[in-house]
Amino acid sequence: MVEAVDLHKRGRLQGVSFRHTVGSLALLGPNGAGKSTLLGILAGRLGADGGRVRLFGHPPRSLEAARLRAYIPQQIAFPSVLRVAEVLEAARRLRGASAEERDEAIARMGLEAYLGRPVAQLSGGWRQRLALAAGLMGCPPLWLLDEPASSLDTEGLERLRAWVEAHLATGGLVIVSAHRQEEVLRLAERFLRLENGQVMEEGSYAQEPS
Repeated sequence: MVEAVDLHKRGRLQGVSFRHTVGSLALLGPNGAGKSTLLGILAGRLGADGGRVRLFGHPPRSLEAARLRAYIPQQIAFPSVLRVAEVLEAARRLRGASAEERDEAIARMGLEAYLGRPVAQLSGGWRQRLALAAGLMGCPPLWLLDEPASSLDTEGLERLRAWVEAHLATGGLVIVSAHRQEEVLRLAERFLRLENGQVMEEGSYAQEPS
């Protein structure tokens, strides 16, 4: 479970509260709405100025919370001299994943033909696929995805959707941000619409958000 109560971050969030206990949740809103700030706090990258946050009962900056989540920011700077296979092997060791879990991540994002390629030669879309494969490897219970649709092509997005669906089927949780609801179709079941650091609307995709 992910829970935030009266969460504040000076100039960015104003009294955000929500509980996410099952399935997938979209954070919707324009630039400056507070989506990335909220994900950064859940990921333990940012500290809140007020309020309470817990991931499965643990503070976001605890080791326990770190073991239970994966966070994929909008952009990740990989060392350009490394090859794709080297990045993935480093991620495997860091996450304590098995070789089978590494190979599943490679297949999930369609990276098989790119393993020998230097990161510097990858397009933005393929770097995003690499970031997802490296970060989601081993499938920790909670996935935090910051605007993953912004760089992926149609096939890459379909691969991510299939992986998200498989993760949800095993009881995993997903929180994903996007500017527009069409970017998170099949990635999210519920939504929070943020504006100026506040939750303006909450609902599910069984009812169209206004």
